[in-house]
Amino acid sequence: MANKAQTARWSWGAKLLLVLVLLTAGVLAWQSIQPWLQRPLHQIILQTDIPATEKIALQVQLNGHLSDSFFRANLQEIREEVESHSWVSDAKVSRVWPNRLMVEASQQIFIARWHDGGFINHEGELVLVSPSKVKGLDQLPILAGPAGSAWAMSQLFRQMTWMVGRDDLSIDQLSMAGRGAVELRLDNGIILVLGRDEVLPRLRRLMKVYHSHFLTKASTIKRIDGRYAHGVSVAWKEAS
Repeated sequence: MANKAQTARWSWGAKLLLVLVLLTAGVLAWQSIQPWLQRPLHQIILQTDIPATEKIALQVQLNGHLSDSFFRANLQEIREEVESHSWVSDAKVSRVWPNRLMVEASQQIFIARWHDGGFINHEGELVLVSPSKVKGLDQLPILAGPAGSAWAMSQLFRQMTWMVGRDDLSIDQLSMAGRGAVELRLDNGIILVLGRDEVLPRLRRLMKVYHSHFLTKASTIKRIDGRYAHGVSVAWKEAS
């Protein structure tokens, strides 16, 4: 019995010693890597297709975080900072072992120009950037509406684009007057007048009439007024 008790005491003593050794080793290891973990970042890599001058400016801004350490760099804060840039749509920030950050920033996708300046992105937001740096500027349609209506106009534009697209047409300009009256100009030059009430049903009805009666006469039409309950009126181009 005494031998068993002594063996048990040695067993517990050995376990305790092992635990102490492991804790000591862990503490020493942690202390040894602390200088490494606290070293500043070596590089922040920016991958983006925004205009070159904007990319340089954004890289300079990001380099302000090089004093951060690898693990203590706030990725959420850096991502929000990058996404606040006018040319950036969304961003992803990740750590690259042992001492770098990777920032991937997607460029804004513009669907239209706003009449008062700026551009409408694919989320319906008004973005103010330099027109000289926007590719395909001349191909973008123009949206015009009351102050604060950019998002609503972008949604209306999307729906109307689908409606006219079934006849292989696209919208060059969509405008809404102060009192809500809507009209649009198609890429074939025809102006469609819709008024301010039930503009989508009116456009749907107008396009049916266009497809059945005016498709082959499009080159001679100046304007189609769809504000009538049971039909449309047509203004023809003057004969040259």
